[in-house]
Amino acid sequence: MQLNSKYLFLALAALPILLLFALAPETFELFWSGAGQLGRGGLFLVLFFLGFDLLDLSKGKIEWTMVRKIVVALTVAVGVLYFIEVAPGQSLTNAIYSVGRSLGAHGDVSNPNSASFLMATDYLALTVYLAALTVALFSKNTILKVVTPFALSAGMMIFYALDAFFPYDTLGPLQFWANFIVAAVIFLAKLFRLSIYGFANHLYIVGLHAYCPLVVFWPSVGVQSMLIYSVVMVVLAAKLQAPRNRKLAYAIIGIAGTIFLNVIRIFSISYYGYAYATTCNQVNDFHNVIGEVLFPIWIVAFLASIIKIEDRLAGTGLSKASKPSRPLTESNFVVKGSTGKG
Repeated sequence: MQLNSKYLFLALAALPILLLFALAPETFELFWSGAGQLGRGGLFLVLFFLGFDLLDLSKGKIEWTMVRKIVVALTVAVGVLYFIEVAPGQSLTNAIYSVGRSLGAHGDVSNPNSASFLMATDYLALTVYLAALTVALFSKNTILKVVTPFALSAGMMIFYALDAFFPYDTLGPLQFWANFIVAAVIFLAKLFRLSIYGFANHLYIVGLHAYCPLVVFWPSVGVQSMLIYSVVMVVLAAKLQAPRNRKLAYAIIGIAGTIFLNVIRIFSISYYGYAYATTCNQVNDFHNVIGEVLFPIWIVAFLASIIKIEDRLAGTGLSKASKPSRPLTESNFVVKGSTGKG
């Protein structure tokens, strides 16, 4: 019995990540690196969106020619080798940091707080691996049908690279957005009469148990997640088979919701520092946890809401007029033609 092509694709895509997780589970505790830890949890998020997009993929059989078998085997072998060799303590990790330093990136194996170049390399490897595996199993046109994980993985790679080469506040445009988020947090603090003050990228939390001054840089306030997840929202909305106005509404709601959630995340961190923290280290620890909880929940809830809305509209005959009403199943999330436009 031949294994379903979609299940095989997902299994082979996940294999290198699962092996790395087995070797170094502690590096997957966060979605973003920082505070002395690698944040490889986002690799699983890429696989989640791959599984979601595979709902659109046809169940056609893979023609297993000898050439295809060899290409797939070599692709998987290279992917597995890379992700095994970037486990902590392996020589490849040191080599990657060395290359990063030679290119002007910040951080090395002795300074895990600046592991952005290594993380950028991880996402570059995952993006290339998924692309090579997709082409090897199917064709290059299939990439358009599973474009969401590529958007997420490539976006993560770009922003980790930016953080590696432009740390702290050296990237002006993104730092401006960080200052905007801080301003929104200060507004909420005044609204709730909390002794949390600040200006530009500085926060001063005069807490009930401790005083904690914070200097906020653009990677710290979730600018990466805000922009990357916004791109994912746009891609998902574009793939949805629905009227253009409704797709635009979904994209706007997704972007606005992601920005709002990021403001709430930073405000929650500030409130934790005000009400509960006894040291600034506790505030930093809470900062590393809250985002890992909020953003995955938000994305899953957003997708579930779209599916439910479209299902109801299809059931009431208010779906796209040119096509008969039907539930939102695999065929409702499609990429039309070869241009990738929904």
